[in-house]
Amino acid sequence: MNNKIFLKKLIFYIIIFFLIFGSFSVKAQEILTGLQTNPRIKQLALSKSKNKAAKEEQLLELPFIDDFSKTIGFPDSSLWKDNNVFINQSYAYDPLSIGVATFDAIDGTGAMYPNASSFVFGADTLTSKSINLYYPGDKTIFLSFYYQPGGLGDSPETKDSLILEFLSNDTIWQKRWHVVFKETDSVLTEKHFYEDTTIKTVKGDTITKLKHTFQRVIIPVSEEQYLDSNFQFRFRNYASITTSTSNESKASNADHWNIDYLILNKDRNINDTIGFDLAMCKPMNSLLKTYESIPYPHLERAFSFEMEDSIEVTYRNLTDTLQAPEKFFEIEGLMGVPGTESFEGGVITEVKPMLTQIYRKPLPYSFPINRSIDSAIFEIRAFFDNNLSEDIHFRWNDTARFRQNFFNYYAYDDGTAENGYGIIGEGTERAMVAMRFNSYKKDTLRAIQIFFNQVVQNANQFNFKLHVWNETNGKPGNIIYTQEGLKPQNEEELNKFTTYILDSIVILENSFFIGWQKELSTSEMLNVGFDVNRINNDKLYYNFSGTWVRSQYEGTIMIRPVFGKEINVSTGTEPNPRNQYLEYTIYPNPANDVVNINIDNNFIEDYRYTIFDIYGRVYLDETSQQSSFNVSNLNSGIYFIRISDSKGINTTKKFMIVR
Repeated sequence: MNNKIFLKKLIFYIIIFFLIFGSFSVKAQEILTGLQTNPRIKQLALSKSKNKAAKEEQLLELPFIDDFSKTIGFPDSSLWKDNNVFINQSYAYDPLSIGVATFDAIDGTGAMYPNASSFVFGADTLTSKSINLYYPGDKTIFLSFYYQPGGLGDSPETKDSLILEFLSNDTIWQKRWHVVFKETDSVLTEKHFYEDTTIKTVKGDTITKLKHTFQRVIIPVSEEQYLDSNFQFRFRNYASITTSTSNESKASNADHWNIDYLILNKDRNINDTIGFDLAMCKPMNSLLKTYESIPYPHLERAFSFEMEDSIEVTYRNLTDTLQAPEKFFEIEGLMGVPGTESFEGGVITEVKPMLTQIYRKPLPYSFPINRSIDSAIFEIRAFFDNNLSEDIHFRWNDTARFRQNFFNYYAYDDGTAENGYGIIGEGTERAMVAMRFNSYKKDTLRAIQIFFNQVVQNANQFNFKLHVWNETNGKPGNIIYTQEGLKPQNEEELNKFTTYILDSIVILENSFFIGWQKELSTSEMLNVGFDVNRINNDKLYYNFSGTWVRSQYEGTIMIRPVFGKEINVSTGTEPNPRNQYLEYTIYPNPANDVVNINIDNNFIEDYRYTIFDIYGRVYLDETSQQSSFNVSNLNSGIYFIRISDSKGINTTKKFMIVR
């Protein structure tokens, strides 16, 4: 055997060795992954299927304009035929207007495409409805749009692409443009397929800068085969998911492309770069300095520390002239405290064409305090005046909103996960993650809520411990509460958190940490939701080697402490009147197949019995005079029984089932 053949075979076997065995050794680390499912899309798809109504499709006329700010979740059904892409306000970095269309590897039902793999596969499609382009010989029709590779999501790989196709009058889809992103070299390569094929490359100073920049494309629609009364165009992306044979819990959605500000119209030219719009380009933020939400009963104590002293709005001038619009603000009480407060923003300094302005105004408003209620919702709105020039189009993007919720929890996150977070690799079998919170009022911690991402083959379904720590020198100190034997619960509802009810009373005030610890020997990650739009990694710590380390990833994990009254598990039971309790005992405890209740009462009465688990799932809810209950159908674990009398007095106690 000559040396060349021997060397080739040696290299081949070395490659095979690392492909087979190399993936089994993953360095201990904290990581971010994409999502396996999109819960917002899943919920919208479910409601959409229940409200289907056949509508006759109408032919659209020019101009065809969409900046993706009119809807959330699905594309505008008056313009588009399909529901695969995700319309959102969170995946793009610095969009032109508020809202983008995001292409990824998740379909219109919110789940990963069935054909998803590490090999390239066809993913999202965005198809226009039929448009009247019957303008024979017209050379002034152009389609323009902006695109961004990655944004705040995952960058496409070199083998992935975004393409644009036109439907010709012989009903054949023809490729007119496509782009690929070579992240390692920070280069975008576009191909334009009209007349002669042309190639355009865009090189960024850094990978981050290029994936955070919107690129503009303008394409002529002038060939006779497209100048038809039933013209259509469509975007498609080809993706490949990140997989690992040894760590399935990190396999996830990937390869994001964002599209914004699409215009198809006549009387344009190839250098037509000026729009006719003044647009909000960023959602409004919480009027609290630290949190997205705090318990309403804590607001009075938190007010001087948390209330912002100004209100902020971000907008962009997409016209070719100076603009100085007048701003207006409204804060409306939607629940708990009714009423609307309005105030003017005044005339802003003139903004030059194609530039962005951040406007701040001193806030002449305070959230009202009402001690007789325990929750409230306010909507904060900013909008331009209604007297702008008639040539300023697209009035639907003139308003930005934020929903300020005050319920029973503290939250840093905005309720939407863009990534997944976890600790993975060899040496992380007992790893811990902790997030710091500050309670402004001494109160009872009732539960901890966690948002879990769904994972390929449920690879994150292993036990973990729930911990509460006190604070020592800014880091987690001693563990003051632990609950064992928990598992992630992948909720199907819209951005639904799993609620883990505490089985004993924990009273907290000031700073504390909540989080989890892997309970079994596994190198997989729990894959908890991660919000990249709210930066709080200065409060996030992990520990797999005996030392607490602050997280390197900008964002916040989606975990929330719940305070106040005893958690209602959706049984309809009224809250317990203050300082009134039912005395009873449970035996045997632990139980096997039957639990018996001995109520300290001298007369027989109908009581309401509710049995539920640590996740709040109800297994029994009935009114009865009996005192024994068959629990043989329940698995081993921790449960609660709540007993209520006719006066609404109720008491909850813990029991265990062991077999």
